Amino acid sequence: MINAILIDDEPAARASLTLDIKLHCPEIRIMAEAGSVIEAIHTIEAHPRADLLFLDIQLTDGSGFDILQNVDCSHCKVIFTTAYSEYALRAIKFSPLDYLLKPVDAEELKAAVAKVMHSRQSEFNAQLRSLMQQLQHGPSAARVALTTADGVHLYYVKNIVRCASDGNYTTVHFDDHSKLLIAKTLKDMEAILQPYQFERIHKSHLINLDHLRRYYNRFSGEVEMSDGHILPVAQRKKSQLLDLLNSINLPSAIE
Repeated sequence: MINAILIDDEPAARASLTLDIKLHCPEIRIMAEAGSVIEAIHTIEAHPRADLLFLDIQLTDGSGFDILQNVDCSHCKVIFTTAYSEYALRAIKFSPLDYLLKPVDAEELKAAVAKVMHSRQSEFNAQLRSLMQQLQHGPSAARVALTTADGVHLYYVKNIVRCASDGNYTTVHFDDHSKLLIAKTLKDMEAILQPYQFERIHKSHLINLDHLRRYYNRFSGEVEMSDGHILPVAQRKKSQLLDLLNSINLPSAIE
């Protein structure tokens, strides 16, 4: 039996999730509920045998992260719940952690519970610490989890220079001239990295604008990156890229 605590400031949301859990995850026992940050802290401290928290990101008196920063949750797992798409949600989505969008889908609920409960507590705690650090320091310290055949690798977004399409795979190039082949398409990587000043300039190339060193006004356009590579710009992307460069006032030279 998995002992769980529900934390959500909407009674209707807690009632709905409780019903979904009873119907689809009978192995879970709801041992307590809380509707605020303060109440949640007291509730977690009063139930040290809890195995799992269903934690709403946005509460009336704060956030779910305020709870995690003020109480010891090292003994249990966390599944985040939210009705909003925001920076915090993007950070969770592209980390190894799990979240549920409200209203909760039954299949997603079962998959999230199965995934989180089969993970090692030590690994889960490390993933959660990484997420909390990322959110605390903001996008400039953001990290992404990239999965290869030999495991999951965590990298700072700021160290990624560019991504190149390789069929159904993507080669990620870093500022130390190393590279990593991952089992994601370039479209997947674009979705992950777009919030961090990355721009798709070509069907085969996604670049970090912080590593853009020069734009050349030749052919349909070319860019020079900090690693020395010169990449083509698709004709349909040229005006969009130039507008973007002008709007963020990057130090570029047009030749």
